Amino acid sequence: MRTRLILLLTWLTFRLTAANEITLTLQTRDPATGAVRLAKEQVDPKNVGVIAVDVWNYHWCKTATMRVDAIVPRMNQALEAARALGMTVMLCPSDVVDNYVGYPQREAVLALPKVTVPAVVDVSCPPVPDAGGCACGRERCAVNYGWDGMHPGLHIGATDWMPDTQAEVYALCQKFGLTHLIYVGFHTQVCLLGKPMGLKAMKAAGLKCVLARDMTDAHPGYDPARNFTPDLNTEQVVEHFEKHLSPTIHLAEELTRLGRWDTGKLVDPVRITPWGTSQRPHLFEQPITVTLTTPLQPGAEIFYTLDGSAPTPKSTRYRQPLSFSDTTQLRVAAFRDGRQVCLESEGAFHRMGPVPPAPDIFLGDLKPVRSVGFGHTYGGTVRYSGNTQAPQTDQSNRGQPLRINRQTYARGIGVHAPCELVYEVKPEYRRFVALAGADENLLSVSNGSNLARYPSVIFKVFIDGQAAATSPVMRMQSAAWRFDVPIPAGARIVSLVATDAGDGSREDFADWANAGFVSRP
Repeated sequence: MRTRLILLLTWLTFRLTAANEITLTLQTRDPATGAVRLAKEQVDPKNVGVIAVDVWNYHWCKTATMRVDAIVPRMNQALEAARALGMTVMLCPSDVVDNYVGYPQREAVLALPKVTVPAVVDVSCPPVPDAGGCACGRERCAVNYGWDGMHPGLHIGATDWMPDTQAEVYALCQKFGLTHLIYVGFHTQVCLLGKPMGLKAMKAAGLKCVLARDMTDAHPGYDPARNFTPDLNTEQVVEHFEKHLSPTIHLAEELTRLGRWDTGKLVDPVRITPWGTSQRPHLFEQPITVTLTTPLQPGAEIFYTLDGSAPTPKSTRYRQPLSFSDTTQLRVAAFRDGRQVCLESEGAFHRMGPVPPAPDIFLGDLKPVRSVGFGHTYGGTVRYSGNTQAPQTDQSNRGQPLRINRQTYARGIGVHAPCELVYEVKPEYRRFVALAGADENLLSVSNGSNLARYPSVIFKVFIDGQAAATSPVMRMQSAAWRFDVPIPAGARIVSLVATDAGDGSREDFADWANAGFVSRP
């Protein structure tokens, strides 16, 4: 009788376990031929961890930043389903994880028992394709470390964890009996692979690691002349993983089969390359090629507008890469059988004018009739805020050399937005000229760590109270905006304004470089 009871309990335990298991379709490739191989594997969701690596709020490449933004809605839906299935969700922002001190998701990790991580597998593979990290084409972005946290749209669950090291992830695997780790996040061949909580490290510790190929993006590159796009770069990196490192799954398809994916919800925007936005525009000199794609919505038809109106299936259909030779505002969406299947995306592209001549009369040699800046003003006297100063002549607002886009200028005015300088116009003044941009001295400390994402300044020139010229939003390491503004006969004053871009004035140090008046015809 006792034996029968034990057998019955064993059978019931097996049946309950089997009922809870899910089946994953694992995709690998033959290392020599690249031929796809599919295999099925059953696993209890409670033995599965999902690790989201470096879902940052900023990247020095503006296109890379927006490609992270593009996957966050999809990732949120997947992580919510993973939590509901009983999987353990880990959010790993790596080098900015300590900005989450005090979060229970981080503090609970620090309280875990210390563990020794075994070396189970010797993981080696050929070098992974790396396209250089910037997807903006000729006008390449410069490296800085401006991110200071995870994407603001990424949902942090109450039961999530925030590990940072191989040992911390392994401790969680031991705590919850995790045998499988599904990786989502960025940038595949750099962060997701190479970080201490990354796929290679945890595979070496004996975990079965899987890459979600629909929720990752490579460290991108872009060369439209040879049809090389960030999407193609990501495909190449994913294939490399499948050949040499780990199987992949299409996570949304897996969750759809389990009834855990809302197929009617729009989660994928149309992707734009290069991807400038109104808050971080793409500045260019020569005509640019802009590519539109829907890699996660095959068969979708892309429609766009250039007049500011919302795209519909009656708008212009996208059939090949677009060429822009002038300032352009792009709106784009995708449809299938007349139904919208992609979120709308915005593209902002600003053509810069010729480099202006040097002034005959520099601003530093003139006294403004009005000078106000960031602080409190009482009866015409300004009490400047924090570490800001009154506008500085021939140096930054903090007393350093004037620096814009990796160049140093000997002459100019350093300000902190918001700021206004007003100058009287003399009859001989014909034009106002300047190179204007975000001051880059904060990059001298840890390459702008945690701060480079914040400077955002719009420069404006008024003549007798009327707007004469305006820059787009100027960001860290974007090219200096080129002002060459004619001054009408009889004009009395020129006002030079630097404002924040609507997102607050934190670190909005700005420079009017080589600024002044041209008196010759």
